[in-house]
This record gives sequence, structure tokens and C-alpha cells, in this order.
Amino acid sequence: MFGSFGRFVMIPSLVFGFVLATLYGLVFYVFFGRGWLRLVSYWLVSVVGFFLGQWVVGLLGLAIFNIGELRVIEGTIVSWLSLWTIRVWRRE
Repeated sequence: MFGSFGRFVMIPSLVFGFVLATLYGLVFYVFFGRGWLRLVSYWLVSVVGFFLGQWVVGLLGLAIFNIGELRVIEGTIVSWLSLWTIRVWRRE
């Protein structure tokens, strides 16, 4: 709930981030998933990756494209990298 340097992140930004990360996990599941457990794991990896990207970029002070406090491009990149990493790690 806290952005870079202790600033409070607005609730709409968190909700929009969860929506984006959920959509990324769902799209990845549609193309590469088999079984309900993978849907849950892709969703979890996508959400964690998205907000990990938010946190890291907030610490570095970078921003390419923000919507409010949400760093959309950076979160998207880390989310997709996380999804591809888990897919390669599982050797699907």
C-alpha cells in the first residue's frame, strides 16, 4: 500500500494493478494453461510480478508511463517476464 519513499498508494491504483495483473495471468493461461491449478499459479505469479516491478522501479525512481501512482509499463514487463520464467522453469 505504500509507494516509493513511503507515499501512500491510492486504492484505485491498487485495484487497477490487480485488474491488469489478473488479465495478464488469464491471457497467459488461455494460451499456455492446462488445468485449474495453473490458472491460480499464473494469476499469483502475474500479480506478484506486477507489484514487484512497481516496487523495484519505485526504488530506482524510474517511470516510463504512469497512471496515477501505477507504473503500467514497468509492471507489465516484470509480470510477463515472471510468467515466462515460471513457464520455462516448469518446462511446459
